[in-house]
Amino acid sequence: MNNLFANLQKLLKSAISIGIQFLCLGVIIQLLIDEKILGWDPIGNIQNAGPAFIGVIAFILLYILFIKKQN
Repeated sequence: MNNLFANLQKLLKSAISIGIQFLCLGVIIQLLIDEKILGWDPIGNIQNAGPAFIGVIAFILLYILFIKKQN
């Protein structure tokens, strides 16, 4: 059972890491080309989210601190 939870934790860490990298890449590309990327507008979504996005950033920072504390 512990092995299952360990594998699930590794999978979630990988998925979150890939998601954050994909978001950062999307923002950088949109800043460079100044257009939506195949209908996806990451900068517009961040701007429209307002205070909600600050919560997402706080969650990501806490997650990163949690991972570093475990290593």
